[in-house]
Amino acid sequence: MRIKVFFISAIVALGAFTSCRESAVEMEDPAVEVVSELRRVNRLSLAEMSINKVGTISDSGATGFASLLNMLKVGDRIGVYSYHTYLEAYMDLDALDAADLEVYQDRRLVKLRLPAIQVRLSGRDATVTEEHYRVTGMRSTISPVERAQLKELMNTTLRQELKSTDEYGERLRANAREKAVGYFSALLQMMGYDSEITFK
Repeated sequence: MRIKVFFISAIVALGAFTSCRESAVEMEDPAVEVVSELRRVNRLSLAEMSINKVGTISDSGATGFASLLNMLKVGDRIGVYSYHTYLEAYMDLDALDAADLEVYQDRRLVKLRLPAIQVRLSGRDATVTEEHYRVTGMRSTISPVERAQLKELMNTTLRQELKSTDEYGERLRANAREKAVGYFSALLQMMGYDSEITFK
């Protein structure tokens, strides 16, 4: 697995530190090698949240001529659909540079400044599940076109909600920061280093 291979490389490189990190970083500095290994991971996914929305398709609420037609039809027509997608918190390790890693060999201390946690809707295609369907009497069936339109509407609404409030994003970022600190501090502790981990 790529991430495991990367972390083994990082352990080997960090274990090679023999002196306190100078303010001026030279290319042979092991910190440069470690940062280079970290950057190869690119995006590191840290936390994920499932998000659901519910939408309906029915003849109720129609206006104008459509409303008159509905009054003449016998029966009911309703479909209830759930929209399921994911919000992901991740870290772009490509944003790291050598100045973000300081090793104090005499104190057995590593200071690591990680990139800010970012949040995005997962790249996976959102799924729509039919939760309830009832068409009776003279009502027409719910078409695939209507389902596709409802999916697009729920997707647009969700994006607008996420823009207007950052409640879900902040909860996810807090979870991701906690996981990142725990993971990297445990990794450094295994190598015999205390750590001070912050974020940009």
